Amino acid sequence: MALLVACSGSEPATTVEQSATGSIRQDHARFTVITPTLIRLEYAADGVFEDRPTQTVATRPAATAPFTHRVDGDALVIDTRTLQLRYTLNSGPFSADNLVIQLKRGEETVRARPDWSFAPQPGNLGGWRRGLDNERDPQPLFEGMLSRAGWYLLNDSSTVLMTDEAPGFVARPTRNGAYQDGYFFGYGLNFQQGLADLRTLTGAAPLLPKKAVGVWFSRWWSYTDPEWREQVRAFQMRDVPLDTISIDTDWKRVHNALGCVVWNAVIRAPIDDACSWNGWDWNRDIFPDPDGFVAWLHAQGIDVGLNVHPSIAGSDPAYPAVEAKTGGLMNDDALPPCTLLQADPSTPCYVFDWTQPAQLEAYFDLHKPIADTGIDFWWLDWCCEGARAQAPGLSADTFINKAYAEQHEAMGSRWPAFSRIGGSFQNGKAGADNNGIGAFAEHRYSIHFTGDTCSTWELMRFQAEMTAAEGSIGLPYVSHDIGSFLGEPLPGAECNNVINTNPNPPEEMYVRWIQFGTFEPIMRLHSHHGERLPWEYGGRAEPIATAFLRLRGQLVPTMYTLSRVAHDTGLPMARAMYLQWPEYEAAYDYRSQYTVGMDMLVASVAAPGDPATIEMWVPPGEWVDFFTGEVLTGPAEISRSVPLEHYALFLRKGAILPLQPELLTSQHGPQDNLIVHVWPGADGAFSLYEDEGRGFAYREGAYQWTPLRLQSAAEGTCDRLTIEAAQGQDFPGALASRSWEVHFRQQEVPQNVWLNDAAIPSGSGTPGWRFDAAAKRVIVKTGVQNTDRATTVAVGSNGACS
Repeated sequence: MALLVACSGSEPATTVEQSATGSIRQDHARFTVITPTLIRLEYAADGVFEDRPTQTVATRPAATAPFTHRVDGDALVIDTRTLQLRYTLNSGPFSADNLVIQLKRGEETVRARPDWSFAPQPGNLGGWRRGLDNERDPQPLFEGMLSRAGWYLLNDSSTVLMTDEAPGFVARPTRNGAYQDGYFFGYGLNFQQGLADLRTLTGAAPLLPKKAVGVWFSRWWSYTDPEWREQVRAFQMRDVPLDTISIDTDWKRVHNALGCVVWNAVIRAPIDDACSWNGWDWNRDIFPDPDGFVAWLHAQGIDVGLNVHPSIAGSDPAYPAVEAKTGGLMNDDALPPCTLLQADPSTPCYVFDWTQPAQLEAYFDLHKPIADTGIDFWWLDWCCEGARAQAPGLSADTFINKAYAEQHEAMGSRWPAFSRIGGSFQNGKAGADNNGIGAFAEHRYSIHFTGDTCSTWELMRFQAEMTAAEGSIGLPYVSHDIGSFLGEPLPGAECNNVINTNPNPPEEMYVRWIQFGTFEPIMRLHSHHGERLPWEYGGRAEPIATAFLRLRGQLVPTMYTLSRVAHDTGLPMARAMYLQWPEYEAAYDYRSQYTVGMDMLVASVAAPGDPATIEMWVPPGEWVDFFTGEVLTGPAEISRSVPLEHYALFLRKGAILPLQPELLTSQHGPQDNLIVHVWPGADGAFSLYEDEGRGFAYREGAYQWTPLRLQSAAEGTCDRLTIEAAQGQDFPGALASRSWEVHFRQQEVPQNVWLNDAAIPSGSGTPGWRFDAAAKRVIVKTGVQNTDRATTVAVGSNGACS
């Protein structure tokens, strides 16, 4: 009999079933039960197993899940009560012939035989794509971890090992014989458990700064300091919220004035605009006082990021220091804009090899004087240059995005990297280094910037699908160019030349873009010299787009809470339908709709017409149209007519939706006077998360949760919202008291309204309530309430709630 060794928690195995935790070794194979649905599978012909961190698994999770093991004939059997693994003893590397794992997929028993060849795995639901640059149509997605087969093998065999010494990684050692290192996820139909296991294995997504979930604005346009201030005031004058701006390439020093004239003609910018592709100092002609400019933005409550392309001109004043530190860089012959805009005719444009420690250090040295201005984050726009981080088993995007996340933390900023993700290939090149495995680590470091697209209905619909699908690699933060970057392609034109586009989508399409962005994880208006602001359109588009931007501003408390939930659980902010309803075929067919959290259903209205007609799936239960109050009952596949001023947005009965007042910008920390909408008809719950909104004190427990519970009795007799006492540690900005405004939706005139079990009068007083007959809602103002004790609000028939 082959020797079985339990690395912790058991004696050598016999034919009798034994309990264990940790790892079981059988000659050249080692099995580690991490959770009941996640097992590490490792085979080493040379008997040397690996416990160092990899780019995928940066911190080895504790293996504490109990399991039993036994020898059954010629096979080792490991049983976690959820999975049963059977491996033929002394049979060599894992294959479909010697390894089978049994699990339940709903009522069906599945026998998985993992393939280690990196071939596409069956039934995969898709997960990611590095970018959508110059796209106008849906594109294939690389694999995610979720599959209709009910299982997935993450093959980590060749991924680099991470080290504390520069450059931060080493290749896997050369082996004497076969070596396999992978992770078997056996979630069946419990896809949420699969995402929890992915978080356990690969780490948590960062908690975003609160400003990141508000409204962003950027434009590829050479705004001067006074013009940027004018843009900010335009938002303020129109009561449109603004939380973050990201400044495109134009903030940089101009190196080639003649090249600028040519470039502006090509991109249809004003001919005398300052322009730059890259550079490592502010353009002092348009930003004479960068410190004062950034300080002014911060005084308005606005976070700011700067675009960077990873290259440098030989004529750049910063280049001599780079050359002295590195001994010289590679010439870049891949990118005409860099050569045209950055280099004098006699000097080339240079790019970096980030795997060389001196070059990586010199690269980030270029950032430091600019970061000292006080900016909040960098926007790495690595689209086209020849800069690289190439090594066997290394995902370049993951490597450099990790470096940017660490750079931000060194700046005292909670912002993660803002960049493309997942591989080391540029657009137009097939495949990805390391078979795309690097994508499974991107969620630890990145907001995914998906790049420069054209505006088509098909692409808008696909971007909704892509947002939800990227949850399958653990990535909750996806940022599309809302309004599109390039604009609407002209008839018959390709989406790869700015001359072939109308930079401004038509009014109807523009409105649908704004509505789409309102319910995305990141709402970032951006364009290539096109107009993306409501007042630039005017007409009917202006009030509708303005209303949705205000709604997005109000959604910040909910979206910020969902960022914390993503950090804690691995569940994305935008959740594909199959995460809640995996047993329904329609949940896989309607990919451009998703839920925000558990109870808000969003179906993409990516279709022309006013009203637009869309096909959608109503999940099981009762769902209330946010705008009209109509109740839909599912499961049902329906056609829905959506007028331009509305969107396909539905709340499950029992839903609780905290909103903040309409503000010019969100506070970093908690907001007073929150407005809580509830949809009675079922019980429901929501926990509101709050902390300082920036910085890292939350890692030490400086945050609070406020649980909210909705109880609905027989229709009309009593609907009660209980706002529990805040739970957690105090922190700067935490509220000792606050006022609430509670909106009970879908209501008739109540006989009584109670606050803390005492009846309160109707009218304009505080506390007090009123009935909005047009909206069919009861609106209750509580007045100031202490946060260290519960507050209850109830509406219903006389005496029924007392």
